Amino acid sequence: MGLEKLLYLQGVGAEFVSCSGENIYTPEQDRIGILRCMLDAGITDNQQRLSDDMVASKTFELDALPWTQPLPSFQHCSINAPLLSLYLPENTNDLLNIHLQLESGDAYQFSLYAAKLHCHIGGLVNVVGNYQMGAVGYLHYQLSMTQALLLSALVRTEPMSGAELPYIGLGYHRVSIELENSTIKGEAVSGTWLVAPATTYQGSPSRTTLNDRLWGLSIQLFSLRSDTQWGIGDFADLLSLIAVVAKEGASFILLNPLHALDIASPQTCSPYSPSDRRRLNPLYINIEMVPEFELLLRQKAKGTIDSGDVEFESELLATKALVNATDWLDYRLVSSHKYRIFTQLYQLFVSGHVEPMSARARRFNAFIAEKGEALMQFCDQQVADTQSLSEFEGLDNRFFAYLQFVAEQQLSQCQGHAKQLGMSIGLVRDLAVGAAANSVEVQAGNNPFCQQASIGAPPDPFAPQGQNWGLTPLDPIALKHSGYQHFIYLLRANMQSCGALRIDHVMSLLRLWWWPASAAQGNGAYVYYPLDALLAILCIESQRARCRVIGEDLGLIPPEIVSKLFDAGVLSNDLFYFSKQDDAFTLPENYKPQSLMMLANHDVPPLLAWWQADDLHLRHKIGLIDTNTDKDSHLQHALSHRQNEKQQLLTLLCNAGALSHSDINTTDYSTLLPAWISVCAAGTAALFSVQLSDLVQDNQPVNIPGTWLEYPNWQRRMPVTLEVLAAATSVKALFKHLRLARASASVTDAQTPPCPTTLSPQSNGLNRYD
Repeated sequence: MGLEKLLYLQGVGAEFVSCSGENIYTPEQDRIGILRCMLDAGITDNQQRLSDDMVASKTFELDALPWTQPLPSFQHCSINAPLLSLYLPENTNDLLNIHLQLESGDAYQFSLYAAKLHCHIGGLVNVVGNYQMGAVGYLHYQLSMTQALLLSALVRTEPMSGAELPYIGLGYHRVSIELENSTIKGEAVSGTWLVAPATTYQGSPSRTTLNDRLWGLSIQLFSLRSDTQWGIGDFADLLSLIAVVAKEGASFILLNPLHALDIASPQTCSPYSPSDRRRLNPLYINIEMVPEFELLLRQKAKGTIDSGDVEFESELLATKALVNATDWLDYRLVSSHKYRIFTQLYQLFVSGHVEPMSARARRFNAFIAEKGEALMQFCDQQVADTQSLSEFEGLDNRFFAYLQFVAEQQLSQCQGHAKQLGMSIGLVRDLAVGAAANSVEVQAGNNPFCQQASIGAPPDPFAPQGQNWGLTPLDPIALKHSGYQHFIYLLRANMQSCGALRIDHVMSLLRLWWWPASAAQGNGAYVYYPLDALLAILCIESQRARCRVIGEDLGLIPPEIVSKLFDAGVLSNDLFYFSKQDDAFTLPENYKPQSLMMLANHDVPPLLAWWQADDLHLRHKIGLIDTNTDKDSHLQHALSHRQNEKQQLLTLLCNAGALSHSDINTTDYSTLLPAWISVCAAGTAALFSVQLSDLVQDNQPVNIPGTWLEYPNWQRRMPVTLEVLAAATSVKALFKHLRLARASASVTDAQTPPCPTTLSPQSNGLNRYD
């Protein structure tokens, strides 16, 4: 029982429901392997038994010890019911001196008679839990922090300060309690009291119709192509695209994660395997938009910098021509050229601004101070990672802070431009579910990660060996003990300069599948997280940033999280290919109102490739579809299944009146595409997006899940430039279809999804801190 209880307290799940509805039990040895990863208790022998003393000590720390502390280090409640939790021995006669320090700056103190709490006066106090420790019983009280409480007999008649409780608004307030007890008199305990909104930000209340059906584009920023860029889409290209789509009536542009990647290994380019999710990838900086660039041109022309290079502008043009010559992004080449220029821009910034301490330098210093220690840890690691690379020789950590300063300014400019042009949301950023094991985010000191494990997905029929994404998980216990500071910082960093945030694999708020780093530790298990606390933080950060939240919930969705995300106003993320009912594509009028419907995304084939089955032939070519069988039966089975799906699509479009016939062989793609877009865009989803690459009819995928070297993932560039795209009549016609379909979409009230009647029975690993 001792070990089982510790597994529960650490959040290591015992069972789960598979995608086929089967109840899967996780073997005890696999759960213990994950527990060993979490404890990291100096056990060098994988077969070494966890000692009874170790189990008992850790169980006491997580289960019993918190009840002996009057206040948890972190607690949360809703603004609709401002409840404060206290934990006290049931027979205590102490007078409790309680001090509130609100975020607003207001402070209040009062004294409470602990002996009267059990009276539950007027429903102002409730006992919601108890714990017996030997001869002593402890009670969990919830106090309704209202004026009525202060006027009750629970409170000493002469308040220590003031007669009225100040307004308790949203915020991370501080509470401290001092017990007037002879043995611990004068000792106070304190903690954070989060008063959170009930929902995430739902959009401006000034909008005339809250049920407007908005549409936008989804893009990979690096894939944008223009005549002026350095081989990779940048913030200037984003500004240009914003101007094009805002004019057509789009409300948002959904971006790939913009996180910083491994600077020493540019070809490790997946935006979902970042080095630090709190920082931006400097390769997205547009060099010509940096204020120092004009000075660089002037000084180069005068020969004051690298005097032998008087043909600097010609060199720049030649460099651009070189990196723009292919349809596939060469990260190493682009990185080399851009960082060479970044270095010269920084030198001019130091001489022109830092040394004379200009206004721009003061803003830079303020930026560093605001970002704090986390930024400088990142910069220090960047210096260490590049010390063997000649192009970074002699640069200090402030160089990397300068790049973050510039990148954030340019991204902010993009969002400001979108709002100025009338886009109601503007940019939608994307937050990856984790960071790479060798990343700055994970390796920096005091970060609450478990470095003995990685995250992924359990075995299923589609991936019999399971999926290991090579990303390091946050440790739920360390996260709670740190007051959730890393999670808060992560949200704040990614809710900047955007109108909405897509959270990749939003189920991670409840649980993640962990793989142990050592195979000897077993085959992994689900680990559960404090969902309610994380949702409370998500709600307040979303409201403060005025940033909507979209939860990417594709795949195996535990029923415990569905209704909570809905109640918090988090939009679901549906994908046309996977949205089916009764072996047919879901009717657009049945799309979930509280959702983002995507016609396609980065993990599925482009629309043209899907229709032509190019993706199946490509997967066969690179070995993802079995080639070792006679007559390639697996490929033929996949092609036959695709034919059925294509027929289902045509049936959907014909029934909607968008096509006149459902003959696959005689349906022209140029006719199919606008019909496909028009019908689906008219659905009831609150948001609808289509990939820019699909509007220009590219058939090359940006990413093939399950591949690494077999395909150049995350390197595909758009087949046409933004200049060509902006003038293309075919693209303008598709924009018109989108605009008209969304304008005519039925406006219905959001319907609450049915709550699951049977919840997954596994332990959720949550304790009273949640």
